[in-house]
Amino acid sequence: MKKDLKKLSRFGLLAFAIFVSFLPILNPLQIFSALQNYSFDTFQRILPRNVYAEDPVVIIDIDDSSLSRIGQWPWSRNQLAQLTNQAYSAAALGFDVVFAEPDRTNPQNLIASYPENAVLKKELSALPNNDNLFAQAIENHGTVVLGQALNNKNKSLKPLKNKFGLVTQGDDPKLFIRNYLSAQRNIPSLDNAAAGIGSMSIGNDDSVVRLLPTFERVGDQLVPSLAMEITRVAVGASTYQIKSSNASSEEAYGANTGINNVKLGPLTIPTTPEGNAWVYFAPTENITTVSAADVISGIIPPEFFDGKIALVGTSASGLLDLRSTPTEKNIPGVTIIAQFIQQIFANEFLQRPDWLFGAEFLAGLILAISITLGIQALGPIGGLSVLAVGSSGIVGTSYYFFKSKLFLVDPISPLIIALSVYVAVTFFNFLFTELERSRVRGAFAQYLSPEMVNRLAESSESLVLGGEKKEMTFLFSDIRGFTKISEQYKDNPEALTQLINQLLTVLSNAILDHGGTIDKYMGDCIMAFWNAPTDQENHRQLAIDSAHAMHEALSQFNNEAEGNIDFKLEIGIGINSGECIVGNMGSDKRFDYTVLGDAVNLASRLESQSSNYGLNMIMGENSYIDDANYQVIEIDKIAVKGKTTAQTIFTSFPADILFKESFLDNHQQFLKEYRAQNWNEANSLINKLISSPNDLELYYAHMKSRIEDYMINPPSADWEGVYVATNK
Repeated sequence: MKKDLKKLSRFGLLAFAIFVSFLPILNPLQIFSALQNYSFDTFQRILPRNVYAEDPVVIIDIDDSSLSRIGQWPWSRNQLAQLTNQAYSAAALGFDVVFAEPDRTNPQNLIASYPENAVLKKELSALPNNDNLFAQAIENHGTVVLGQALNNKNKSLKPLKNKFGLVTQGDDPKLFIRNYLSAQRNIPSLDNAAAGIGSMSIGNDDSVVRLLPTFERVGDQLVPSLAMEITRVAVGASTYQIKSSNASSEEAYGANTGINNVKLGPLTIPTTPEGNAWVYFAPTENITTVSAADVISGIIPPEFFDGKIALVGTSASGLLDLRSTPTEKNIPGVTIIAQFIQQIFANEFLQRPDWLFGAEFLAGLILAISITLGIQALGPIGGLSVLAVGSSGIVGTSYYFFKSKLFLVDPISPLIIALSVYVAVTFFNFLFTELERSRVRGAFAQYLSPEMVNRLAESSESLVLGGEKKEMTFLFSDIRGFTKISEQYKDNPEALTQLINQLLTVLSNAILDHGGTIDKYMGDCIMAFWNAPTDQENHRQLAIDSAHAMHEALSQFNNEAEGNIDFKLEIGIGINSGECIVGNMGSDKRFDYTVLGDAVNLASRLESQSSNYGLNMIMGENSYIDDANYQVIEIDKIAVKGKTTAQTIFTSFPADILFKESFLDNHQQFLKEYRAQNWNEANSLINKLISSPNDLELYYAHMKSRIEDYMINPPSADWEGVYVATNK
């Protein structure tokens, strides 16, 4: 017993150390994300980015001094036209402002105030329109980039049509990029005159800006950020290239892992999977900044902007465009955009490659196990030594990678894991020692009630997790169009719940009446199986009988519900047979009697495919039985999503639905011609089959559509008639 207790404590503590190592993956309450951000912010404060003398970025600041000299914002557009003209030689001029409304100071706006004064009306009409002046200045400049604000308010207003080309490699970037509903745009004359339009969104929902989006989207339209558009215009590029997972040379192993980078001419910007880029901040005092009033008045000469990238924004406290960054608080949003453009041209990017998370996890795991073994072998002092050495190594490695490669390696998560394991293992090691001493003191008392011990032993055996391997048949049933049905009941969820409960009761009774075991309900889906817990030799036939009984019960349910609902409910069923593991599965606190195995997953996939084929039921080849009670028809060979092995699949009809022998012959000939890639012959046979009275019209229409696709994009010459499904 003493030896067993020691063994239990040793392996139990190791298991605990391994579990704690997984906490960064689970990330409860986003604790580890917050700690990780703190560590990355600290590195930036210790080693901020350098700003070099040849840096091209300059900020034209609408500061408090400018507001006091020119007047409150918004300024007259003729003032902005003057600013644009003064910065004519800039390689790019970006406005971190949206001009959503016409200039309120346009002379023509005063005409309505003097309706009787014809002379004044004529003079005002002759004055130039301020918006037109600004638009002309933008057009003459040739490299002005304006902003637009994406939001989730007005769905009707979409972004301006892009002024750039876009090439994508790999997975569709729209899968990963943040989506908005609409955009607040500039007045059309300004948008049309600009060389580029970019989104002014900064950061995410966090209060501290650490990343900037390279692209965002409104529906299907990708919208570059203002920083990206200014950079594109500055380098004279016409096209963006977005590389995502599964592109050439990108190791995604078939997974949609996200965006890898964005290219602009000679520039490459590495991104997070969501298309954001880490901003490597420099001290803001190192960024060249001039007052907007000085530019407009000519104090700053036009040649000052030769070849520079100028950004117009505001630091005025009253205009509320102040943000916090890892290095500073309350800095203007335009400064963050300027910082990002600076690092693009300096080619200095903070990066967090995918493999880093695995390396951090492995470091934490190794350190946690080493501390546990150190405490067990050497005591708390030995474990503390391991903690100190390991922690120093992790911190030093993180600092080295940041300084030499600008890699964001998280040192805090492994350290928190290591410290937690040290404290917990030290405590539990002490506790186990005390428990063992207590066991020795009370050893004799333990044998005073042997009957109770036997009862507890018997009870613990019944709770052992695990199962047995067994040949079984599985059925999945799902209500078709459930999402649309739910939408009809969005104002009355109680009625939807009642309807679904009534239907599931009817379908469940059909399963139970045919000896099935209902494993679980998953929303509107039923999962059932046969041949467990008791043996059923005819489990395949029982499952097929149950499927037909379910459809009969559904038909009766629809007839009885007619008048109460204005639609007919339909279900799809998938059946498959094969080996699986069946038994008690879960945790030692709670478990279910359930099944696991590839054959189970295939049944679920076949149910999903039933709607594609327009059939009430599909069963796999292992469930096929030749029985007089059914009309069984082969329908296809398919490799369901996630599988490479093909399955011949069938559908089944009750015996009272009789097909003529000529029809069955034509059907088999159709499959033969289809698999031989004789598309015209197969199409001709479909035209005969689809006109015959049967319940296969939707199936033949589906196959006809597929043949039409194959006639345009035929499969390879060695194709064996296997359709590879691309969805579940």
